[in-house]
Amino acid sequence: MGERPMQKESWGRSSASLGVTAAVRKLLWASFMCSIVLVLQNLAQPATADPVLASSVGFCKPVRLEATQEEKDRSVQCCLPAPRRTPKRFQLPRVHHLRVRRPAHELANDVEYVNKYNLAYERMNALPADDPRSFLRQWHTHCSFCKEAYLQRRLNNSATGYPLQLHYSWTFLPWHRMLIYFHEKILGSLIDDPDFTLPFWNWDNQLDATAGQIPQIFLPYQQSTRWPRQHGRHGKIRNTFLYEGKRRNPNHMPPKVLPLTFDASLEKERANWTHDQIRHANLGQVYEMVYNKVSAREYMGGPYDTSSNFTEAVNVTVGESGGSESLHNTAHEWVGMLNNTAYPDNEDMGVFTYAGRDPIFYSHHANVDRLWNVWKALPDKITPDGHRVRRDYDDYDFLETEFTFYDENADMVIVKVKDTLDSRKLGYTYQPMVDADSLWINHKPNGTKPSYKRSDVRVSTSNAIARRPTSFKLTRRAPTAADLRGTQALNVNQLSEGVVLEHVRVPELMYVRFDVFLDSPAATAETDEDESAYVGTFTHLPSGVTTVTDLGQKMVHVEDDDMYRTLNIRFSTSLALKRLGVTDWNTDITVTVVPRFRPHGYGWNIKALTFDCLRQEFT
Repeated sequence: MGERPMQKESWGRSSASLGVTAAVRKLLWASFMCSIVLVLQNLAQPATADPVLASSVGFCKPVRLEATQEEKDRSVQCCLPAPRRTPKRFQLPRVHHLRVRRPAHELANDVEYVNKYNLAYERMNALPADDPRSFLRQWHTHCSFCKEAYLQRRLNNSATGYPLQLHYSWTFLPWHRMLIYFHEKILGSLIDDPDFTLPFWNWDNQLDATAGQIPQIFLPYQQSTRWPRQHGRHGKIRNTFLYEGKRRNPNHMPPKVLPLTFDASLEKERANWTHDQIRHANLGQVYEMVYNKVSAREYMGGPYDTSSNFTEAVNVTVGESGGSESLHNTAHEWVGMLNNTAYPDNEDMGVFTYAGRDPIFYSHHANVDRLWNVWKALPDKITPDGHRVRRDYDDYDFLETEFTFYDENADMVIVKVKDTLDSRKLGYTYQPMVDADSLWINHKPNGTKPSYKRSDVRVSTSNAIARRPTSFKLTRRAPTAADLRGTQALNVNQLSEGVVLEHVRVPELMYVRFDVFLDSPAATAETDEDESAYVGTFTHLPSGVTTVTDLGQKMVHVEDDDMYRTLNIRFSTSLALKRLGVTDWNTDITVTVVPRFRPHGYGWNIKALTFDCLRQEFT
């Protein structure tokens, strides 16, 4: 799976050794398929809508990697092969019984499953490189659609002028759901088992001490005292295709448990944390990033931005991650080869480019997907009303957004988001983890309140997040009926209060993490994230892609190091304000941002992240 530099646009070919005639034929065929996709995408759509239309054919560029001083440009080819047959619309399957995805830490004792899992990946790895079902192409699917190798198409604009990025918006959850849905279906078809399911890495589970470890399935050998010797020497099975060649941090192997508050810069200081300390911090993190998010915008992220303009020099699109995505980033960073000079891109899991190359990626996202189901069933104990139902967006642009994948028959399938919202209609569900989930659902943060005089607080007068904790003043007001517009709340008492850092400019090649506290100006990197004043964490994985376009068919690869991703970053504040005893809407508060930027690669010399404004907002 080595990469080679690519300087030209690609139509998804995996080899440059094709003759001129064959290459022309492939080019014409891809063009024809592209036109077919465009026709399908425009059928039965209102002229005023502007959903995201994701294409897998057409112009595609290599994605950029982090480069050293000696390497002026490094890239990897992630473009998919052009479809061999006419793309088709996705149809919900006829569900006769539900397939049940089970937790990876429990499946360690299921010898039949472990053998099937290994065999499925063995056969997927054996498929030729030009087969879209191959493991290579499964990896490339995530690489290309999450690093802007392709352009999105828009119904009301014939230009294909917007790089397609399926993170940092409401597309994150549904797109990844369908990515692992088709991945799972392909694996099952390769072992003739239509009931095969992926395991989920149950890292939010603090009831079982092994659940948050890298699952045994992904280690060199799978071992269980329950297995008879005939299944392997001393009850072991070699996990050849689930382990070998995968790049994972050797310092984070079992019995190490994933700390959901992981901060590489504090790893040495927290090396002696007890299991109970990690457990408590993890419960607090899931509580804040899942339970505390009552609106779709808080949990799923903001709408996909199709209104921004792109020039040949500046990428100004605006994204917004939800609590789900920010929480999931931590596992990516923790598993990847952090601070290893032999792996400058944090591969595999630590960077978008390579994440799909590790089988643990799909198990990780199965748990992200499971938590989406759990989130929708949580009660509302956050808003003053107390009866708000958590539900997905119902906007037309969201429901009509389209993705393209290859299915188990190697056919290109066009999927609408509205078909992805109920996993049971897709034919699968998850083993209930009621007892483990209840621990973070019912978690109570530490009750301590910061003690300080408001008159003594030094607040910043510049909109910059520097390398030291910085406090800002936030002016608050009561919600009005006007705040209901664009939300799913039925009355003002169902609105969730939050604080938004608007238009934060984050270097695309930089890992960023920062915690946010209310009325806690003394907070530092050592402050417990489970304090009453804590309202959450923002995380950003390096991506390093710098693609823009001239709004025509031509792709432009920009070689400017000063490329930023512009993000709105939102924190839910209702529960924290209750804990702090702030009941008067006219009470202004301080918002303290504690940065945790780590010294890795590009961006370490950035002195501060700038943003446009800090504001209160209701969702």
